[in-house]
This record gives sequence, C-alpha cells and structure tokens, in this order.
Amino acid sequence: MFLERIAIFTLQLKEKLETFLNFLMRETKTQIVPLLFLGCFLFLTLTLYYVWIFSALLWIKVIFSIIYFLCFLICVSVIYFQLKRKRIRRNSNSFEVYYLTEDESKKFDHLNLVSIPLTEVQASKIFKAFSEKYWNGDFQAFQSLTQLTPVAPIKRLVWKDSSPKLPKQVNRQTLLEFLSQLLTGFENLENQQMIELANYYFVLKNSDGIEKTISTKNISDWKKNDASYLDNISDLIKKNL
Repeated sequence: MFLERIAIFTLQLKEKLETFLNFLMRETKTQIVPLLFLGCFLFLTLTLYYVWIFSALLWIKVIFSIIYFLCFLICVSVIYFQLKRKRIRRNSNSFEVYYLTEDESKKFDHLNLVSIPLTEVQASKIFKAFSEKYWNGDFQAFQSLTQLTPVAPIKRLVWKDSSPKLPKQVNRQTLLEFLSQLLTGFENLENQQMIELANYYFVLKNSDGIEKTISTKNISDWKKNDASYLDNISDLIKKNL
C-alpha cells in the first residue's frame, strides 16, 4: 500500500511538472511579440531623448517627434492586441475585431485528431469541389478546419447539402462523413465532442435559410448508414488529392 501511494504521487507530480513546463513554453512564445515591440519602444524613446538633447536643428526634432508618435501608436496597439488575445480581420471596407480567448486557442488540443495532409493546391481543390453543392464560406475558414485552429463564429462554413429524402432538411450525415474523412480520429470521439467540433466550424442551414442542429440520433444513424451519398464524400475528397 505504501509503495502504491508513492507510485501514484510520483505520477501526479510528473503530470503537474509537464503541465507547468507546457504552460511556461506557451506563455514564453506568446510574450515574444509584446517584448519585442516594448524593446523597440524603449529604443525609440532613448533616441528621441538623444535628438532633443544633442541636436541643434529644430526641424530635425519636430520630424523625429512625429515619427516617434506614429511608432508609439503602432507599438502600443500591437502590445494591446497581443495581451488581450484579440485578432483583427479586414472585411471589405471595414475592420472587424474579435477576441480569441485562451480556451478557444486550445479548444481541440486534447482531442486525438489529425487532419489528413493537404498541400495548398489540394486544399484549394477540395474547397472548390465542395463549394458547388455542400457548403458556402471562405477558404480561410476551411483552412482553419484543416489545421484545427480558431475561427470567428461569423466566419463558420455554412453546410447546405440537402437530405435526399427530405429536400427541405439539411443533410447532417454528409457533414459527419466529411469530418470523418478529413480528420483522422473523428469516429473515435464521443457524440458530444463530435457535435461541438461540427458546431464550431459549421453552421447548418436548410434551403429556406433556417439553422439546424446535430443530435446524437444523427450521429447514431450516420454510423449505421451505408448509403451511396456518403461514399460520394470520400470519392470527392480522393478525386482532388
């Protein structure tokens, strides 16, 4: 019993040390950018001080002060956005800003999922092939899916494929089949994990534009389904590889 407790304590200590080391490495990487711009800001401040103290020409002082002010705004903006975990995306003529929380940035890291290897050309071909019938959306959202990286909710792909027997209903099973073909290990996930993954990258809308959801029954039916329209998913992916 005593040796068993020691073994359990050793395993728990090992797990806590690994968690701490991973956290330390992740935080170090995320702070590189703010530290770099902070260093640039300090360097510019020292240079401005030197110019105003030792330069006799007023126009040089004024020009450098303007440059310093612009660089100051850039440095502060970058540091702020990095520390607040924000992302900014250009959308036509306007800018759209959204938060990227720590939970989002590692949302699916704990899942044993690996995307099939795709080159840029292959990913583009698959995206175009499925855009004709199965979904609407932009290529960046599809890239986020293949890399399992965060995506803004409004940027999710819209799955629009209709059910063969019920044209007014969106086909949930083809979406599940697509994810299983694209992501190795998807079939081994729990039902709720499948639903969360699908909802994170996709929004389902029928022909009337009404949003639909995936249920555990849809997953159960998909696992037992051997219809040919599911085979079309894998065939379409293989055709573009």
